[in-house]
Amino acid sequence: MKHRRLNDMPDLTGRVSVVTGGNVGLGFRSALELCRNGADVVIACRRPDAGQAAITRILAEVPDARIRCIAMDLTDFTSVQRFADEFCEGYARLDILLNNAGVVNLEELRHTADGHEMHMATNHYGHFALTGHLFGLLCATPGARVVTVSSGGYRAGEIRFDDMDWRKRPYSRLKSYGTSKLANVLFMRALQRRFEAAGADAISLGAHPGLSGTERQQSIGMGGWLTRILASPVAIGVAPQLCAATCPTAQAGEYYGPRFGIRGAPRAEEIKPVGCDDDTGEKLWGLSAEVTGVSFG
Repeated sequence: MKHRRLNDMPDLTGRVSVVTGGNVGLGFRSALELCRNGADVVIACRRPDAGQAAITRILAEVPDARIRCIAMDLTDFTSVQRFADEFCEGYARLDILLNNAGVVNLEELRHTADGHEMHMATNHYGHFALTGHLFGLLCATPGARVVTVSSGGYRAGEIRFDDMDWRKRPYSRLKSYGTSKLANVLFMRALQRRFEAAGADAISLGAHPGLSGTERQQSIGMGGWLTRILASPVAIGVAPQLCAATCPTAQAGEYYGPRFGIRGAPRAEEIKPVGCDDDTGEKLWGLSAEVTGVSFG
């Protein structure tokens, strides 16, 4: 397919988007570019003041932007449901759900108030719950897309159903993060199967930014200096997820990343076998539904 640039994005007037983590980094840039191209955008982030600060910055660049913030904590499933309820009260359609927010390579093992490991809770379970609450609206919106942002780190992931919360083995931040990103890829594929089963005119896609100069990636220990040298600017790193979200030729189940792996123009790339294990994906789906209490449909 043709490589796409930010200025290739189509007119999005009349379309409604949700961007999780839209107050910072790739999420902020995604929200900005969606607004710039005419979409109505809802930022989902934990702190309303951070969301409002992001809105102020976006309005400085796009004065006529239609944007708002609704608070949501992905690690709190009640908060996720409140977000979805408030969103559905205010909007009759959802064209783009960009599951972007996440935590990266936490130094120490951390659990949520419900006892779930923090990478998996934030990066996967929270987005599973959010997508589930919005599933009906997505199915009712012609041409809707869900883009789940993963990472090349998914290749190092391993779904250990006997120890999802790292209570039986020594904690590894890289393995824990990679596992949550593998869950993103498996979820993206399983979600597409649900759309097809529902007969919906909606598609599920994935994306990763390669190495991008976000605050999160630059804070990854000794690797931060390498990121600063090799990483693409955020304005470029965001291109794969925006391509997945808006490119007219994007296809169901495609996974977008930089052409050269860590940087370059966006293109659809092959998912490695570990990310295509649909049996594991279905088992993870069942576990996620149990953990979150959310069923699709």
